Amino acid sequence: MIPTLTETDFERRRTQAELRDWVDNLHRSFSHTIEGKRALRLKKGHLVKKFMEEIWPLALFADAFYRGRSDVQFQPAIGKSYDARLFEASTHPVLHHLQITQSFDGYQNHLRMLHLDEHGRAPVTGPKLKKDKTSGHVQETWPEAVCHEHLLAQTFEAIRAAVQGKSRMRYESDTSLIVEIEDHHIHSESDRRTLDDFARSTLVPVAARFATLYFVSDRERLAIKYEIHAGCASL
Repeated sequence: MIPTLTETDFERRRTQAELRDWVDNLHRSFSHTIEGKRALRLKKGHLVKKFMEEIWPLALFADAFYRGRSDVQFQPAIGKSYDARLFEASTHPVLHHLQITQSFDGYQNHLRMLHLDEHGRAPVTGPKLKKDKTSGHVQETWPEAVCHEHLLAQTFEAIRAAVQGKSRMRYESDTSLIVEIEDHHIHSESDRRTLDDFARSTLVPVAARFATLYFVSDRERLAIKYEIHAGCASL
């Protein structure tokens, strides 16, 4: 069985702790069956794609920047011009509208999950994965040794493309951008400094329409904040 996700449950306001509990409980519910694991990996089912691409990054953001806070609440949105809102819990004014994205190659990441489903592993390096048009299966691929600097450059370019993609639209003046990034190749303090230099020189100017730019990593090892517009509400 695959857990049932509803719009009402999605759009409920939650504190950081409540949001993480809800997300973790959903992950556990999906992991109880083979069908559930596959639905989560391949983002199949009602609202599953939104859960993986927006709710999970929102929970990472809440954990990184608002852990233990009960005075703010997070509300995901469906069918709105924003992906979520951040509220002050007591008086309920909107502090920030939130746009959420991921710096993953969507199609390749989908094929990686298919590869995991079919072959038991999801290679991070190696040639681009391909899907057989006749059988629908992904050709088995093995990881390859790749220069670390090249992998970092690929990672940074994926982040730039994600930020640029979200920066093409106009948003409310208090809108912040959350980007979930892959941190497979960001290991050392030197790598983090290189990312910070790249963000300040390249990404912050690209994200000029946003109040704040946030990075959260998929394995919860990195959380970075860049203030872009001064004077916006903050807690």
